[in-house]
Parts: sequence; C-alpha cells; structure tokens
Amino acid sequence: MLICLAKDSFVRSYGDIGYITNQLTRQDKIYDVNGKIFLQQITRKPRPVEDIIDSLMEIYVGADYWEIKKDFSEFAGELESEKFVVSGESEEEINAKMPAFSYSISDRKTMPRVKLEEISPASMATTDFFAEYIKKNPQIFSFQFELTSRCNERCRHCYLPGSRNFHDLETDLVFDILDQLAEMGTLHVTFSGGECLLHKDFIKILQHAREKDFSISVLSNLTLLNDEIISALKEANIDLLQASVYSMDSGEHDYITQLEGSHAKTIKSLEKLIAADVPVQISCPTMRKTYKSYQKVLDWAYKHGIKGYTDYIMMARTDNSTDNLENRLTLDETESLLKNIINFDIEYRAILDSSEKPAPLNPEEHICGAGLDSMCVAADGEFYPCSGFQGYPLGNAHEKTVADVWNNSEPLKKLRNVKWKDFPKCMACEAKSYCAMCMVRNMNETSSIFEVSQHFCGVAFLNKKLVEEYKNKIHVD
Repeated sequence: MLICLAKDSFVRSYGDIGYITNQLTRQDKIYDVNGKIFLQQITRKPRPVEDIIDSLMEIYVGADYWEIKKDFSEFAGELESEKFVVSGESEEEINAKMPAFSYSISDRKTMPRVKLEEISPASMATTDFFAEYIKKNPQIFSFQFELTSRCNERCRHCYLPGSRNFHDLETDLVFDILDQLAEMGTLHVTFSGGECLLHKDFIKILQHAREKDFSISVLSNLTLLNDEIISALKEANIDLLQASVYSMDSGEHDYITQLEGSHAKTIKSLEKLIAADVPVQISCPTMRKTYKSYQKVLDWAYKHGIKGYTDYIMMARTDNSTDNLENRLTLDETESLLKNIINFDIEYRAILDSSEKPAPLNPEEHICGAGLDSMCVAADGEFYPCSGFQGYPLGNAHEKTVADVWNNSEPLKKLRNVKWKDFPKCMACEAKSYCAMCMVRNMNETSSIFEVSQHFCGVAFLNKKLVEEYKNKIHVD
C-alpha cells in the first residue's frame, strides 16, 4: 500500500506542533509531537506504508512494531477520510483517486454564500490555537510579494500613489526570498502588484513557488491574461486568484480603472479561468460612481458559481495623500449601501441572525496579524508589515534577510507591542463591535497608527444603528 499527501494538502512544523491544512476543503488539523513525527513521514511522492513503519521504528527505538503500525494506520486512515492524504495499491490508483478543484463539484471552496453552520469547529479551534501561539512565537504564515509597482490600470481609489517610482522585484531576489520563507516554515504566498502579470518572469516565479511547496494566491486585474499564463496557474495548483470588477456596466468599470476596454478583458479572462477550473473570486470595491451597481456584479459571480463580495472601506494612499478619497462613499451613501447589503446579501444576514455575540475587546490583544503572522515585500525590495502599510518600512531585502528583519527590526518590535489598550477611545466606544479599526488606514489618512479617522467611526455607528434596527425588526416579526 502506498500513501502520499493530497496535492492540495500542506504540512508544516512549528516547534513541537505538527500542522496539516488543505486548500481545497479548507480544513486543517494540529497535532502534538508524535503526530508531527507521523505527518513528516507522509510526502508528496507516494511512499510504501511499510517503509514509513520502518522509518518510525528507527525514531521510536525499542517500540513494538505492531503497535506502531496500528497507530500509524489509524492516523493515516483518519487523514484520508478527511481528504488530507490519498492511498492506493499503485501510483496510477492514487492519481485516479486524487481530489482536485473543479467547478463541477458541489462543495468547492469558491462556492458562494457559505452557511455559518458549515464552518468546522475543528478549524475554529485551530485558529484559536494559532492566535495564542503567535503571541509568543511570531511566525510568518503568509507573505505577500509586490512583484512590480507597474500597472496598466490607474484605478482612482488605489492606495498606491500614482507618482511613485516604478520597480520590478528582481527574479533572483524573489527566488531567494521564497527559499528563505520555505526554510522558515511559511505556508502561504500571494503575488500582487501593481499588476503582477507585467513582471517578465511571472510564470517562472509561479513555478518556483510551487517547487517550494507553498499555497499560492494571485491578485490581478486579468487584462493581460493569456493561455500560457492560464496553463501555468493550473499547473501551479494555485489556491485562489482574485480580481476586482467594479460594475457590470463597462463604462462605469473603465471609468474607475481609467483603461478603456478593461471591463471586457477582465470578464473574458474570468470566464476562461472558470472554464479551465482555476479557482477565482471577485472583489467589488464600491465607490461613489458605482455603489448602486454592486448587486449586478455579485449576481454575475453567483451565476458563474464563484464568490463575490463588496467592500465599502477605502483608505488613503501610502504617501498620506488623500485625493483618492474623493471616490469614497459619504456617510449618507454608506447608509444607503448598508441597507441594501442587509436586504440583499444572505451571507451577511446569516451572520446577523447568528445568536453569537461579538467577543468583547481584550485590552491585551493585538490589533491584527501584521508583524505577527504576515509580512510583505514591495517592488523596490522594502519590507512592510502588509501591502498597504508602506509608510512603515522594516528593512530592505537587498541588504537584509527575511529572518533578520522578522526577528530584529526595531519598527516591527514596536508594532508587535501595540495592543487594544493603546486605543482607549476604541475600548470605550459603543460601536466597537461594529468597527474594523485598522492601523494601516489610520496611518495612511492621519499619519499615525494611533489616530483613527472619524470617517470610519461614523461608518461603525451607522453599521450599529442599521444592524440593531434589523434585529429589532426580526424580533418583532
């Protein structure tokens, strides 16, 4: 009998903890040191179970052979029942049984409108475990590459300043950083821009990331997509590709991107990716020009069997310029949009209908995972806590290793010490459960991570009012 990892499964070790996750099923599991040792024996290449038992006997010196075999068989059987691993009498049988993403399956990860009860308690427990783990052991679980700062679109709301100098990350440097991240146990990498497809070696970079066994995401406007890139995305078995569609009215969409014909190209590319069984989803940032159009975008996504979501939170540019905020919804427009979302989006209503109450803010909790479990490198080689946090440099990849910056950067150490208690007004705010306060948005708009933009406070109170009105109406009805 042969056994191997499912192609969508990834194994990592963190201290004495073994971790396995599957990007297809969205399930994951954590194990103690013995489970970690068992996990390390299951590789991408099919391996005879008897060879694995022999290897375990060399680790557990003096253990009973049949007891080890029984324990491993039960361990592997449980993993296979949950689609983490695949077994078979031959490699041909394994290949035939290997799960793969397809839009034809009914429980795929891109399926829109997932119900709350479908969220696995095991996954939530894993999330809670790592939330506690990273407080004491900061670990880069995810890393974003801004492969290039060049873009063929000039989106009016973009947080990157149009006047910036344009760079491409050198391919050798990208390879080197990927190699470093693999050594550090990073699980997920995202390739973005600018427009990442403008990088001359995008396909080579994608292939190198696959060779290093990362779960991979791509952020692209898709206007430059071609058959060669589609094949590369398919071969790389990416986790997800995300593209923005601002309206199903091509004029409105192209007004935002300032690139004539961009809507037609993006939609055509999405259709080709869906036909090729490449997992995609749509984001629909809403602006003053387009906020009444988002429903048709989400309807298009749902019709094509993919996730679509809207986002009405816009932040200033990374150089603290705010001209892009001319496109941000006013509070009156935000109220109109929120009312519409509550009536239209059944996923959002499912959250509102949930009996779970938001957990109170813990003054000792961190605001987010920036600098705790994630980091970014920009196209000029500068490291930042995240892609929007480019007013907060941590060090440069041309001069320092990832580990050196992650472990020794003084700005990063300071960021890790920021807790909710440093925001006393937020802690005391009546609308805190309806707000997603963000240090990046603070810094880009106010030049300080500690000064919250009043616009976002206004949105939080609007959200609170409308949610309470909805719940009161449901209770009365």
